[in-house]
Amino acid sequence: MQMEDSSMVSGPPLRLVMQWIDEMWAQESASVAFDVKEEGSYTMNKELPAFCAEEDFQLLEPLRARQRKSYDGESRFLSPRPVIVVNPVSLQPSLRSKANCLKASPLANCLKTCSVAVRLLDADGSPLNLPEQAHLFGPNGKDTLLSVPHKRTPPISVKLSGKIGLRALRLGFTIDYETEDGEMGQAHMTSNVFHLARERYAGKRVLSHVNMLHRNVKCE
Repeated sequence: MQMEDSSMVSGPPLRLVMQWIDEMWAQESASVAFDVKEEGSYTMNKELPAFCAEEDFQLLEPLRARQRKSYDGESRFLSPRPVIVVNPVSLQPSLRSKANCLKASPLANCLKTCSVAVRLLDADGSPLNLPEQAHLFGPNGKDTLLSVPHKRTPPISVKLSGKIGLRALRLGFTIDYETEDGEMGQAHMTSNVFHLARERYAGKRVLSHVNMLHRNVKCE
């Protein structure tokens, strides 16, 4: 009876206690690591908004989330065609609410010249390499001038080659300007992320072309 009382007082073996402490420590460490990872992910997403709300300039409208590639003989431009404007600008009533949160730019009344260059970015906002940049092209090139009197660019007509792989992309805008006082400046903006739609009718188009040739041969 004395031995039983002694074992009850002594409690569980030290080995089990240490094992329990190790398990609790492992769970706590995993929880902290998960929280840090989640916080880092949130910070990264926070630094990449739908499109950059640049203080001096803005993208008039976001791009459609799904875009089509332009194959040989086609003119499928990215839609809507990007327009860069200076803040503040006179917007259509349907677009005014989107600009309410943007600050008025001191450049609005002192711009002398302004040009905009467009390039391809990946979903994280990093520029694609030079060979991949060649997949973005347009009838007037990838550079345009911002009209100082109108404080906006014309719609920028650019399209993506049918040879570019399916992936998530952004457009990047590099804006170089000079003020009436001779001050030179540069601003950078990114569009929202868009995805390239899979070409469903490419096979049918080729097949139709083959059928047409076959019919022509028969007619001859």
